[in-house]
Amino acid sequence: MATVDVVSVFTRGARSSDTAALRQTRVANDIARATAVWSTGFFPGVSCNINFNNLQIIFRDDVTLEANTVPGISDPRIVNLISQTKAAVNNAVAIYVIYVSGPTLSSGAIGNAGPQFDNFVSTTNFRLVGNCVMSDDAIDTYALAHEAGHVLFGRFLNNNSDSFTINDPSNPGEAHNNVPNNIMFPFIPASNPFINAAQCNVASQSRVIRENAGATPVAAMAGANAFSPITNNAAAAGSSSKKGGCCSCCDQEHHPGYICVPIPKRVRKLNEHVFKLLKKAGPDKLNTTFNFICKDKMIVLKHR
Repeated sequence: MATVDVVSVFTRGARSSDTAALRQTRVANDIARATAVWSTGFFPGVSCNINFNNLQIIFRDDVTLEANTVPGISDPRIVNLISQTKAAVNNAVAIYVIYVSGPTLSSGAIGNAGPQFDNFVSTTNFRLVGNCVMSDDAIDTYALAHEAGHVLFGRFLNNNSDSFTINDPSNPGEAHNNVPNNIMFPFIPASNPFINAAQCNVASQSRVIRENAGATPVAAMAGANAFSPITNNAAAAGSSSKKGGCCSCCDQEHHPGYICVPIPKRVRKLNEHVFKLLKKAGPDKLNTTFNFICKDKMIVLKHR
């Protein structure tokens, strides 16, 4: 049996964010639907035995993200929020789902997701996580199951680092499937979406699956509170620290146990490549309005 851990982050105002019980219910429903598709399966598809597990649910009442201002996971506010979240959960290999407020993302989509590199040594030694953002209209749908597919399909086609793809293995050259009731059809099926054998075979080898996790991250992440307010205005400001060109969210006076460290150039290049693949896969346009808060850096535990 294969396991995909899920870390869910509710921003202020997102549907079901009001109480812990509502948050738990929405996450449980999304995970149950994803498991139904990728584990037991629906006819005429296959059973793939990939199970989804609720690792942690976090409520960020200090963060408001309106869906119609978010193009997808490339949005720097999403990047920063996931970076903070990873630091708070010991950099777990997981799919990190950010729930934002409003019916749809700026592209009109209800979700957007893809793999992201935590580390890269070679095409056979690397570490991936999944980044995902979902809007209010994704509730009570198979959106997480669909977005998980984009994450699980991330792979190298050969020993060339430029060969990384997120394409549907049963539809070469395309990120989506052409069969209307396949979970990877661009318009997510409302009931009994299935996966095929080729999709199962590739997904089962994903490095986002707990049992397949690859190289260790650049630095060990912390389990303490790494969070800081990143409201829309704060994100738009793109403030930088006087210490090393980082950001207020990483400054020692704000979080004594944390610092920002550079993300390796090869990792940045691969993640930028994934963003381009996601842009090609759908109508999303990259958001150029906002600047990175911690550009090309990530939050890690400060060695004492």
